[in-house]
Amino acid sequence: MLFQIDYSVFQTSRRDALTAFGTFTQEQLESLLADHGVELIGRWHCLGEGTGTMIVETDDFSKCTAFQLAWADVCDMRAKPVMTDVPAREAIQTHFI
Repeated sequence: MLFQIDYSVFQTSRRDALTAFGTFTQEQLESLLADHGVELIGRWHCLGEGTGTMIVETDDFSKCTAFQLAWADVCDMRAKPVMTDVPAREAIQTHFI
């Protein structure tokens, strides 16, 4: 399943969050996700606001939650299931139209 995770860095933790994120290599960041059983599809940041969003894939939402807890000291994260065009249209055609 795909999940969209939106994050917002705590104002009081901005320096810590930027330092932590900025010192990771891409491989380390992807490993942090993989260690929780989550695959990164893409991630986008608004550095000026301290916010961003990512799309991840996992077979178990509890793995997504475990990843979120790794950043709980520096930011709020909100996750929700999302889907791509094809399964969205299929669901609409099957259950709505």
